[in-house]
Amino acid sequence: MKAFETLDRVTTPDGRELTLHRRGRDYFVYLDGDELMSSRAPGTEKALAEITCRDLGGRPRVLVGGLGLGFTLRAALDVLPPGAKVVVAEVFATVIKWNRTYLADLQGDALTDRRTTITHGDVWDLARKEGPWDAILLDVDNGPAAWCLESNGRLYSQAGLLQIQAALAPGGVVAFWSADSDARFVKTLHKCGFDARSQAVRARAGRGARNTIFVARL
Repeated sequence: MKAFETLDRVTTPDGRELTLHRRGRDYFVYLDGDELMSSRAPGTEKALAEITCRDLGGRPRVLVGGLGLGFTLRAALDVLPPGAKVVVAEVFATVIKWNRTYLADLQGDALTDRRTTITHGDVWDLARKEGPWDAILLDVDNGPAAWCLESNGRLYSQAGLLQIQAALAPGGVVAFWSADSDARFVKTLHKCGFDARSQAVRARAGRGARNTIFVARL
């Protein structure tokens, strides 16, 4: 068994401990001792971008909430046209630093791609202030009913969804990563005027844990 190595640890502004670990070729991010994400099974993070961005043509503006280990950004760049602009909002400055240091080789040139802008900040603020967006991808928490950060709850509320709707360009799409399915959230999306659906995706090709992508279009 290869050793589980702690690469870095920080205390977040709200007093929680965020840590980065490595075992062999795999990386893990923990929050207060609980695994938040890892590089072992990135299929659902990739699916979030592929499902949302693969049909965007022209010069789309895409906002990604949550840099994580960079898998969603990498997948978005792989399917978006050359004229696209992708802005990533990451609330933890340390996660950005990790992607530029310890994780620099994990996603190739995703962070330095000319289409990419990495911003330290809350996706909520960027969505409202710098729209309209053709697509918004949100992988900022565990889902509509389970949050690591209390402030993320507004992204899933009816009032918050109406704010997101206002930040989208005509015909725009917003997609949410979630650990679990949630029929009530789909109903809330419909109430807000979205054409919404949920899609189960696997963490690995054809196997692994099932997570859910909620896709909502104007």
